[in-house]
Amino acid sequence: MRFTAYRHAAYDTPWWAFPSSRDGRFHRAEQDTVQYLSLHPLGPAAEMLRHHVGPLGDPDQVRLNLWTAVIDIDAVTAVDFDDCAAYGLSADQLVGADYAPTQALADAVRGGGAEAMVVPSAALPGTHNLILFGVRVLHPYLWEPIDAEEVRTGHLTDWARPAAEVAGRVRWHGAPHSAVEQWKLTGTYDPFDDPPPTRR
Repeated sequence: MRFTAYRHAAYDTPWWAFPSSRDGRFHRAEQDTVQYLSLHPLGPAAEMLRHHVGPLGDPDQVRLNLWTAVIDIDAVTAVDFDDCAAYGLSADQLVGADYAPTQALADAVRGGGAEAMVVPSAALPGTHNLILFGVRVLHPYLWEPIDAEEVRTGHLTDWARPAAEVAGRVRWHGAPHSAVEQWKLTGTYDPFDDPPPTRR
């Protein structure tokens, strides 16, 4: 399966070659090398605003170093609100602040042989993230990778402002997740509806 994905990374590569020193939603500190990517172009800005600015902050405080990648991967598991109960999680836990349940989910999915999973975004409801297990390295965007760790990667921006329209769509810490709330009522949820571009 082929994915086009996006992420912010302030270094000369968006890829982790070693485990992170901090816990994340789908990894434990110093234990697992996991790559986090957004499947919507506004996803990285939403993540950065949610984690580093907050609802009362100034979005212009964030400067984005954006990358895009084309990822070909066969063993992918999708876990959405309909599926997570099979792994012992509620829909709220799948996008929640407690990382222990989602770390256990990642263990189960990886233990089942998956190299990646697609999950709902906690920051931008109605979109999804791609979680890649294991080391990846940067590869020129138009060149065919030689081995499985290489990912075709392109650098999009350096020190860029987030799109002005994204701040109004971010799910801030402590706020309900609109897609989860809709799913609880109807058994489904709407995909993200891109807002019109806003010019400053």
